[in-house]
Amino acid sequence: LKRLQPSWHQQRHQSGSFVRPLPLARGGPPACSAMRWPSTAAVAAVASLLPTAAGLFEDEVGQYEWNLQQIGKPVALAYAADASDRIFVASASGAVASVLLKDGTMQWRRMASTNGAVRLLRAANRGLVSVTESGSVQSWKGTTGDLIWQRDYSEPVLDLLLLGPAAKQTVAVLRKGEIEARTMAGKHEWSLTTGQADSALKAAFWAAASSPDDAGTICAINAEADGGSPASVHVKADTGKVAKTEELPKVVGTGLRRGTFMVVDAFVVTLVKGQLNAAPMCGGVGSSFDLPTDGEFKLSKWQRTGSVFAVSNGATTLIFGIGEKGIKKLRVFEGTAVVGPIFSVHEDETGQPVAVAVTKEDGTQIQLMDPASGNVQPAMFAKGYAAADHGPAELLLMHELRSGEHRTVISAGDHSFAGIQGDKVMWVREEALASIHQAVFYSRSTAATLAERQNKLPQEASQGLAALAAQLTGLPARLAELVQEPTALVAAFTAWVTPKRARSRKEMKLAPGARAPTSCEELRDFGADKLVLVITASLKLFALEATTSEIVWQKYLGASGQACDAMADCGPTMRLLPSSSAPISELLLMVPAAGGHQVFWIEPLTGKIHRQEALPATASRLASLLPLMPRRHAEPPADGGVQPFLLIDDKRQVYTLPSGSESAQKLVKDSEDRLFHYEVDDASQSVQGFSVKKNGLTRLWNIELGEPVVASAAPEHREYPHVPVYIKGDSTILYKYINTNLLAVATEESGGASNATSLNLYILDSVTGHVLHQSHVPGGAKPVHLVACDNFVVMHYQNPKRTRFEITVVELFQAKADDGPWDIIFGGGQSKNQTKSAHHLESPIPLQQTYIFPVGVTAMATTATLKGITPRSIIMALTTEHIFRVGKEMLNPRRPYIATGAAAALGGKDNKLPAQFAPTKEEFVPPYAPMLPVKAIDTLTHTHSVGQVRGMISSPSGLESTSLVFCYGLDLFFTPVQSAKAYDVLSPGFNYLVLYLSVGIVVVLWAVTSYFASRKALQERWK
Repeated sequence: LKRLQPSWHQQRHQSGSFVRPLPLARGGPPACSAMRWPSTAAVAAVASLLPTAAGLFEDEVGQYEWNLQQIGKPVALAYAADASDRIFVASASGAVASVLLKDGTMQWRRMASTNGAVRLLRAANRGLVSVTESGSVQSWKGTTGDLIWQRDYSEPVLDLLLLGPAAKQTVAVLRKGEIEARTMAGKHEWSLTTGQADSALKAAFWAAASSPDDAGTICAINAEADGGSPASVHVKADTGKVAKTEELPKVVGTGLRRGTFMVVDAFVVTLVKGQLNAAPMCGGVGSSFDLPTDGEFKLSKWQRTGSVFAVSNGATTLIFGIGEKGIKKLRVFEGTAVVGPIFSVHEDETGQPVAVAVTKEDGTQIQLMDPASGNVQPAMFAKGYAAADHGPAELLLMHELRSGEHRTVISAGDHSFAGIQGDKVMWVREEALASIHQAVFYSRSTAATLAERQNKLPQEASQGLAALAAQLTGLPARLAELVQEPTALVAAFTAWVTPKRARSRKEMKLAPGARAPTSCEELRDFGADKLVLVITASLKLFALEATTSEIVWQKYLGASGQACDAMADCGPTMRLLPSSSAPISELLLMVPAAGGHQVFWIEPLTGKIHRQEALPATASRLASLLPLMPRRHAEPPADGGVQPFLLIDDKRQVYTLPSGSESAQKLVKDSEDRLFHYEVDDASQSVQGFSVKKNGLTRLWNIELGEPVVASAAPEHREYPHVPVYIKGDSTILYKYINTNLLAVATEESGGASNATSLNLYILDSVTGHVLHQSHVPGGAKPVHLVACDNFVVMHYQNPKRTRFEITVVELFQAKADDGPWDIIFGGGQSKNQTKSAHHLESPIPLQQTYIFPVGVTAMATTATLKGITPRSIIMALTTEHIFRVGKEMLNPRRPYIATGAAAALGGKDNKLPAQFAPTKEEFVPPYAPMLPVKAIDTLTHTHSVGQVRGMISSPSGLESTSLVFCYGLDLFFTPVQSAKAYDVLSPGFNYLVLYLSVGIVVVLWAVTSYFASRKALQERWK
């Protein structure tokens, strides 16, 4: 039975589905499990003798792995005159970074927040000031990124004002209940607090601005908690005293209450019922403007462009200016236009224009506009940064050089931002890769067309001598094809003989500042010629070269749906159908749209869309999908070359896609006895199993847990082979309990006088609902991370009572005695695989151990190899921003416990395992030690730091010893992992020269000795 991974992830609801690819055994019940045995036990013997991994030498770092550091979605841009060669970027991932204008290289990056975005970024004299969503205000040194000072507040910071001359600036921090002033060194100067008994101030501050007429005055909006009775409070910047108070129009309170307001220079602009209202905060006369009624207009983010601001409905953008006569419409642009400031090197900035940019289908149009009249200069059109690939413009900043040329930095809806000089795109940073939603490996070497697969089916149907005869019969035809294509044959031989030339960085489409590994071509030759397909939260699809991080192709789908920045609530779903190990796979992509979901069938190698259709309007959130595969040796469906599948939503409705396909309907009817689905429901605290029918789901079982579900996992890498036995040191065999229907669920319970928490780990059969193992972990608490593979489950969790992290490993074995190797080698007299009912599987024997782990974990995965011979390793993303590998031999519940030292003195006894599972003398199994150390030689990232890792995937390479691992989060990291060293390939430092010389000398000596020996034999015969 083969399970599909959950296609959407929420705390409320998780689900998965199963497809059984093998036919039912005669007389068996509907739910069955296939048990496959290899034809030889040699693979298991090799696996038990493999050595463990070791660290790299210093000169080997960077040979195969790569690390791509990113910033995240830009939310603010800043420029400082004393650092004219760079810009400063704040991101939704909590980063503040310095980026060079000439090539987009990141000079430094600092994490202002690890659990939220940066809201505000201001460039001060020789420094930066940032504000995070959690209420932290931080001051940074602009040249190095060093933290100067930090202040954490208990409530959110609404705005920052920089007051005074450059030589002596003051930072005014605005919060709901207080205005606070600090020097650039962080020294507190004064505070103005609301809610005091002797104060005339109302409950809350809402916004603030500096007076254009008096630089020493702060004008703040003060109103009730619901926005009622708004007033403008004038505060002296040097003392914090209130100079005067002026009432504001009631429409300002309405805008405050609805959240449709922003500060533009010294005005508060509100948008209420299609009308713009501008009220002066520092004195003056207000004005209003009635917007067109075609479409819903929204206020665009004001980017400190003086009195110029914009509103847009997506199709049209109106740009306004606020002058002495009130609001004035300056310009109308088609599409979404963004207004940004221009920083000039000239001292006289009177009448400084603003920049206006619009991303169009074939490029970006940039114009300079006079803020008084609305007149624009001739447009600069930059090809290479278009709306079709990047979406609408969002942020804009321009720097004018002394030569009069302009450097522009612009960000777009796909979270990217680019540097443009004049009309030429100089660089692009694809920061959407910092918000990857899903990732999967795709191998180029296994790519095949549907026609090729259909041609192979008749040959696969035959077995034994018949198959061999069919292959030999086709051999002359293959030789004839080679003779007919002599040029292709010569070209292939030339390519094989000629050494490959490493491509230069200019030939690769690498991200700014990225470096390709020095031996990436060598790794590609050993079966790592793969793509990493990723879909991001901005609905952008990328195909990355696994060995170099090069972007092979990209496709922006935001125009087809809607961006989902909150990935827990909604997001895209990506799957390879039928799986990543199949000889032909199609990339299936489902993205949220206004009317439901859009479904795309995409060619993974090129990104070409084969088919696109919309889900029915009745379809709700996606819960799971099942590929509809024909039974073995049956012809595949011909639905325009796309893979049919079933979709199940969270309302338990079943849909067949592509819609209207007769062959898909036929596959559903033929597969009704082998399709299953499960749901882990956090809301009802239960796990349920269903059989999938054409007309819906039929519930088979239900388990009421009665506790909040904190994690769940199903076995990884079930599409690849595995070793079903473990050979001990005395050549006896342990049979692993291999059940691809396993489901591990962790729940948390709390109670008692101390309100202590504990965890419960359940291992279930998701087809039958049988609980195979249950374990209680006292003191355990979330965050919990689960990973399952083959016959084991690993759980990492926190133990607050003992202030540490722990890892529990459970391994399942069959209750079967060793019958010798005869049945394994020869199949017990049966030449075919056996199918056994899941209802008739015997209960496994669990072995369990717990270890202390010194650090926290953000994600876990297991390695995968082509034949499953190499021992598994558990890959962990640590909270210390490192990627760590621990071998399964260390997380082995068969490690014997031996009481020594104080434990033996207190009467502790050895914890002996059953004789069947106890390690032998010939078998190297280290004794149990409670602490699992983090060794430097097992740290895969070496000197790199990989921040905010959210997920990891792995895939086999062409070498059985090597697994490919890709980690994604704020940063990306790729590395090959060798759990048992490179036992099937020569090391990179191997001395080939000595080998060639030795072989050459042997050949020469053989030729010389053969000559003299034959000559001597001839002379002997003439005697």
